[in-house]
Amino acid sequence: MAKKADDKTNAPVVVGCDDGNAATDLVLLSGGGSVDWLAIPSRARSGIHGTTVVGAQDEAAVGPCYETDGVQFTVGDMPDAESARFDEYPVSPMNRSIVHHALRLAGLGGKEVIIATGLPLGWFYKGGVPNTGLIERKKASLMQPIRALDGSPVAKIVRHEVYAEGLAAWVDYAVDAESNLRAGVLEETIAVIDIGGRTTDCAVVLPGRRIDHARSGSADIGVLNVVTDVCVQLQSRFGFEVPQGAVEKALIDRQLKIFGKWQDIGKEIDAAVVRATDSVLREVNRRLGKSPDVDRFLLVGGGAYLFKGIADAYPNVVIPAQPELANARGFAKFVSL
Repeated sequence: MAKKADDKTNAPVVVGCDDGNAATDLVLLSGGGSVDWLAIPSRARSGIHGTTVVGAQDEAAVGPCYETDGVQFTVGDMPDAESARFDEYPVSPMNRSIVHHALRLAGLGGKEVIIATGLPLGWFYKGGVPNTGLIERKKASLMQPIRALDGSPVAKIVRHEVYAEGLAAWVDYAVDAESNLRAGVLEETIAVIDIGGRTTDCAVVLPGRRIDHARSGSADIGVLNVVTDVCVQLQSRFGFEVPQGAVEKALIDRQLKIFGKWQDIGKEIDAAVVRATDSVLREVNRRLGKSPDVDRFLLVGGGAYLFKGIADAYPNVVIPAQPELANARGFAKFVSL
């Protein structure tokens, strides 16, 4: 997690928010091109669930419980948190609670915010045109009233824009933090492979910023497929169900604590990644084929770390720094243009 937002200006803070099914990533743009960021798991549970950190009085000031649309959610990395992997998540009270919690953790409680979020490419476009109904529903959702049950102020969202995931990663690549275009980028054909928690997006941007809809779209496969697969394997190995949240956190260090002892789960992760990679590659190949006209492929999203084998399929793959933040950075740059 990065620095919290400072209070040097009264102008609204521009925030790019990739509010995915697995993680919620924030990027804050401030003067001079500086960028701060924050990431939390997209995990919550309906109702009020009282957990406190012993002796951590400063954390008690940030309450994890929210009320909106007449329902209450406790937001946090709880082992029994409800899954965010459902179709209505982008416009749900659960999503609203998690996003506002992330904004508070970023130090934006009580501050005015201009926020940009996204939808999977295949949801944002229908038949090559923007899916206006869903886009407007998502815009309206984050503007709905919400309150923190501990009385602390929540962010004041004064404007909410919604963009297509994957295409936002192209914006992040094409535009620097000072809003300058990368030299020659408008003459290139660039394909984005965006592997998120639930979906994999393919987006092809032709010279002149034209979207090739025939080769662009979304598939319902991502990092959470790996998590589910690993959970099934671990249940067979240990004889009981392992919480998905614990497996998500273990994907990087490949260890899981079971009854007080660390267990290596690298074998299960590798097997799950191989199976999911086959599915991702089939989708990428269906959309893109060999695509010899593509000048470069951008591999982004939280899945860029797990699915590095995708890079072997093409000779000109670029993985940007912190690829899991590419969409959030692109959202923030997009809304600032």
